[in-house]
Amino acid sequence: MVFHHAGMRSGIECSLCVRCPRDRIQGCCTISPVFLLTDIGYFLNNGGDEFVNDLLDSPYVDISADQLMVNAIDPGEGSQLVCRFHHPEVGCRIPMSYRNMVCRQFLCPGVKLWKDTRARRWVDFWLYLQEEEIRRQQLLANECAKQGFSLLARRHECLRLVRSMYRDLQPATGLPDGYPEMEILVLKSARWPLAVCQMTTRSNAPR
Repeated sequence: MVFHHAGMRSGIECSLCVRCPRDRIQGCCTISPVFLLTDIGYFLNNGGDEFVNDLLDSPYVDISADQLMVNAIDPGEGSQLVCRFHHPEVGCRIPMSYRNMVCRQFLCPGVKLWKDTRARRWVDFWLYLQEEEIRRQQLLANECAKQGFSLLARRHECLRLVRSMYRDLQPATGLPDGYPEMEILVLKSARWPLAVCQMTTRSNAPR
């Protein structure tokens, strides 16, 4: 389990995903990911113009005023839905920073990570980021609506405004201190009681 502290684009990686019992657990590999204006603002300011355009042009994406939902694939024959970005051998095929908030922070119910006290200290960190992401999304959506822009109407003006506003957003205030840039928690096999066998840290991420 790897915790990445990268400000508003922080996320969690889990190597156990490749052994996911998908017949019993519906995890992030089965969802239809939703990209908010906060995600789009990040993409547009970090070399992701082509990614945004691909999403907007895709026949598999449902577009609403302030978000994009990428419809999961239905394999048919009663199988579970599969995320279009998911690969059964490598997991998510897009970089961590390009994943939406849910996909960056999701842990399947089978991963009992938060029972360990050294992992639990990250809970406040993730909760803060979720609340801040919601606040920023509302800020962007409200300003677009105020000016009569959306991803459905006057899209180009909406994207220009989101790019500009996201670039000018102030760094998150109140972000809990004391979290390393990266922390690795090595867990025993799921058939054994949860235990943290190793912890590795790097220096604090820039604020």
